[in-house]
Order: sequence, then structure tokens, then C-alpha cells
Amino acid sequence: MNSLFQRLYQLLSSKDRNQQEDYLTEIFAEVLVKEGMLGDFLNKLTDINVSPTNLREVTTQKTYAKKDAHLTDSRPDMMIRFSEGDKHHVLFIENKLGTGEGHQQLQRYADHLRSYEADGCRTHLVYITKAYEPKKKSEIVQNGNNASFDQVRWYQIYNWLKGHQSELINIILEYMEEIQLNDSRRFLPQDMYAIQHMERLIRMMDACMDGPVEDIVTKLFNRSTGWTNRFAQLKESYRYMKQNDQGNYSVINFGFYITDEEYPTACIMFEINPKCPNRPGLIKAMREFIVRNEGWSSEDMDDNTAWSNIYYEKSLLNFLSTDDHIESIQAFFIDRLNELYKLKQQHPEFNWKSKEIGAST
Repeated sequence: MNSLFQRLYQLLSSKDRNQQEDYLTEIFAEVLVKEGMLGDFLNKLTDINVSPTNLREVTTQKTYAKKDAHLTDSRPDMMIRFSEGDKHHVLFIENKLGTGEGHQQLQRYADHLRSYEADGCRTHLVYITKAYEPKKKSEIVQNGNNASFDQVRWYQIYNWLKGHQSELINIILEYMEEIQLNDSRRFLPQDMYAIQHMERLIRMMDACMDGPVEDIVTKLFNRSTGWTNRFAQLKESYRYMKQNDQGNYSVINFGFYITDEEYPTACIMFEINPKCPNRPGLIKAMREFIVRNEGWSSEDMDDNTAWSNIYYEKSLLNFLSTDDHIESIQAFFIDRLNELYKLKQQHPEFNWKSKEIGAST
């Protein structure tokens, strides 16, 4: 049986693929509160040296209204207030698993910490990531801000937790292993096999998105998609996809998602930039589209600061019984692209990329 946290996450993940970062934040906050391990965490994994601390407040997902120089509000994953003697501290923690930093996200957080400095607090910003993502403090902490800045990797937190024993920590360690945050930094036999066959796997994935699929994208959406960022997507967003920019702050993606399940998915996605000037109308059209077209889902439709999207995904397990896996996946993409084309046909007012040629049957 999966761990308690994994079972709970599977219930949540049916609605929103990106909830895992917030979910992990809540778990980590529970450790710091229930196990009283904040001081040990800071002393061992950051350059913040503190004496025994008095934890005053731990708040997750607190929203700070945007400052004049900011484009959006800010919502650090965790805000912690603690004291050591008569010294008061405020700590922001930001957690990333797949996606990288948002637009000036850390710099905005540092700006908000400066408000606490005006009240005499010492301030700190900790950035926790799964992948290696180096940041320069000088580019984040600016404008006279005195906040400290530290980066921590999730595998370091896993190894740190292994040095502590409790029922809660043991459950968390089990969950971190299931979502591969233990990162042993040792190659396993299956890793060697995957490396040896990497070229063939990439060639097969490319073939699924090439040929007739690219032809139909070009025919329906008038721009042949490129390959320039597929490896960056794999590293940052756990997906390997081709993209088609519609030139109206919207993008069509199709390819593969690496999931928490045993098998990855074939996925097609239509997403819009938070800066899209026609965003309210396009969001409304997207909502109507998923009601009329079975199998499509939506994500972040109510978050004006996020890339909102509608998507259709299918586990690769469903293609394994066919004689030609590539042909079956191509047919899946083509069917979904023809469905998505209806959105473009029904709403020409959204300034799509050039003039359509006509849909395929």
C-alpha cells in the first residue's frame, strides 16, 4: 500500500497536476511545527545560525498585495515568524519541484521581507528546489534589503530527516522516496539501461509528434512547431512537448508528461499567458469548450497570475495493446488537434496566428 501522503495526493492530483508543490509545503510545515525542528533545519542546511528558537507563527500560502514595482501579488509557500531571546525573525520559504522561479518571484519576496525589517525583524529567504537551479543573491536581495538568502535541495532535506526518528518523519521519508525526492545520486541498473537506449526513446517520442501530426498542426494552426525547448521543458516541467505559438498570448503544446503514476501520458494542452489582453473572454471560451468536449480538463483557470490551460491526456498504457504505438499516439494527437481547432473556428475574434486553411477529417 502507498504511504498515507501518497494516497491523499492521488485524490488531489485528479484535479490539479500542480498541487504537489503546495501539498509538499504543507507536509514540511507540519514537520517544522510538530517536531520542533526549525532551528536544526536552519543550522544544518543554511547559513542562518540561531540559538534555541521560539516558534511564533507558521503560515502557508499567505498572499501579499503587490508593491508599485511589482506586476503581481506575491504568495510565498511558507512564512515563519520566530524569536531567539529578544531577536525577532521572519523567514520566507519557497518550494519548487518541477517548475522554475516565476517572474521576479524571489526578488518580490525579498521586497516584502524589507517591510518586516522596518519593524526591527531579521529576515531570511530560503529557496528549496529538486533540481540544481543556482541563483545570485545580488540579483534577488536588492534596494537596501538585509535579508539572508539560502538555497537548499530536496535531497538534502531527505538526508537531514533520515537523522531524526519519529512516526511522522518516517511516513514523510516514505512519501519522499515515492516521489523521488531522496535522489540517492547513485546510478541504478535501470538508469544505465535508460541511458543506453536514450537516443532510441527520443527518436520514438519525436516520431509521435512529427510527420502527420506536424502536418495537421501546420494545416489547422498555420505554424509548424519547433524543437528548441523540449529538453528545457523536460528538466523544468517534467514534460517533453512541441509548441505552437498562436501569437495572441496562447500556446498549443502536445507531447508527453512524466507523471506520478507508473506510466507517462500523451497530452495535448492549450494554455494562455497571464498577460493575455483578451484573457477573460478566452477563459470563458475555454470553459465552454471543455463542457462540450468530453475528456478535456482545465487547470488554473481562476488564477490571474498563472498560465491557465485546458488539456487532454491519456496514459501510454492505453496504447501498448496496439500493433504500432507511434501510429496510435499520432492518431490520438490528430483527433485532439481537430477538436481543439473548433475553439479557433468558433472564436475568430481572439486574433489567432494568420488565416486558417481548413480542418481535416
